[in-house]
Amino acid sequence: MTLDELRQQCSTEFQNIDRIVNELGAVYQPGKSDYTLAEEAAMATFIMNAYSGFENILKQTLLYDKLDVGDSPGWHEKVLRKAGEIGILPPELFQKLSKYLSFRNYFIYSYFFNIKWEEMQPLVEEMKNTAALIRSEVDEYLQTI
Repeated sequence: MTLDELRQQCSTEFQNIDRIVNELGAVYQPGKSDYTLAEEAAMATFIMNAYSGFENILKQTLLYDKLDVGDSPGWHEKVLRKAGEIGILPPELFQKLSKYLSFRNYFIYSYFFNIKWEEMQPLVEEMKNTAALIRSEVDEYLQTI
């Protein structure tokens, strides 16, 4: 993969993430706490999809740098850890993305109705900011390689 191809992949992923963030904004209403199960399911799916996009960007960047992030059982955590180690993710953003990864894992292995709005709400409220932060950090990193 060339650097231009990596940049194009990242750009495409960020376009998809932007679409997800916009859709999330169409469902989420600040101050509202009484969502239907369908609305909560939609927001949870948007959170998981956006995180998958973040992870795809980080994984492709690490692979471009020839860093091993193979598909072992713990590869999701490994992607975050390595991205933090090489400077793509500052500690604060690493911590935020770790929370999204935890949510993703819970979402995949649990019945949706066991997910509590109170646990999901901070992730929903931070999504737009988190997407902007990761875009900024990845763009800055891509300028250095």
